[in-house]
Amino acid sequence: MIMRVTQIDYLHETGAKRNQEDFLFPLPGTASERDRIFIVCDGVGGSESGEVASQHIAEGVAQGLQNAAESEIGLPLINGLLEAARLQLVEHALLKGLGKDMATTFTLLYLMKDRAYIAWCGDSRVYHLRGDRVLFRTTDHSLVHSLVRTGELSEEDARDHPQRNLLLKAIRADEPGPEAEGHWVEDIREGDHFLLCTDGLLENISDADVLFLLQQSEHREMYLAKAFRTYCYNKTRDNYSMYLIQVSPEPAASAGSAALGSAERRRGRSSWLLLLMVVLIAAAAFVIRGNYFGRSAGSGADSLRATGVRGGLGTGARLDTSKIQTVIPTAGSAKDTLTP
Repeated sequence: MIMRVTQIDYLHETGAKRNQEDFLFPLPGTASERDRIFIVCDGVGGSESGEVASQHIAEGVAQGLQNAAESEIGLPLINGLLEAARLQLVEHALLKGLGKDMATTFTLLYLMKDRAYIAWCGDSRVYHLRGDRVLFRTTDHSLVHSLVRTGELSEEDARDHPQRNLLLKAIRADEPGPEAEGHWVEDIREGDHFLLCTDGLLENISDADVLFLLQQSEHREMYLAKAFRTYCYNKTRDNYSMYLIQVSPEPAASAGSAALGSAERRRGRSSWLLLLMVVLIAAAAFVIRGNYFGRSAGSGADSLRATGVRGGLGTGARLDTSKIQTVIPTAGSAKDTLTP
């Protein structure tokens, strides 16, 4: 199986806030179909230098994953990379004279050949979407969503709850040993989407809205990022950012067949070139042989004229053949065809 990224949409909007505390990896506008690591972080509102925390954590984890083998991917590695990035954040804060009151949420999508790994910490989310279904959605590490899980609060009420931004878990500069959650996605099909987003995007977009926009995009030409932005523009109080990734797994046999077909075509072209070379060499040999024996015959006739008929034969004259010796030509002796 080979995982292909077929479409990438993103948002990185300031919203009603004065500064941008969200961070995307890869940087907005630089992601390509070759990328396999996607990270969205939200600098926690109210903490100082939230944008510093989100950038350092995202880039630190991404760099670590780029140097890791696929067999290492899992929660122990992710938590280890989060701790290493946190320590770098603390060092940066000391160097720049910043306080340690910095924190960020964290979401990750890591695409492999035949599956994907999702990790998260805080209230930023990752979705696995197919058609009109939400196959998987991360669980927010927040107070209001803990109440939703216990049935004390509805999803609608949670959206406008005064304590909706109170996090139970995040990556904090002054808290060692961050603990994310992880989830493996084994069943991935053509056209599936993965959505990584900050909570600002979800202020005005429900799960039903997300599915509606994806279904609309399948039936007509539309820019998904623009459609999502329309729902949030001038309505969202927070920064709102996302990566929306569409994937299409392909069987390894198909890729192998394509490679085999390409190799066969190369061998076919080589065979034709070899045959053409043989034909050209044979033709050249034929021409050389013809010219060679043509010159031999010509020099024999000249010898005849020079030897026996110098000055010509008069009428009735007889040719004395006793002085003419006939030699059967052999290779390399064409000049001796006729010898007086």
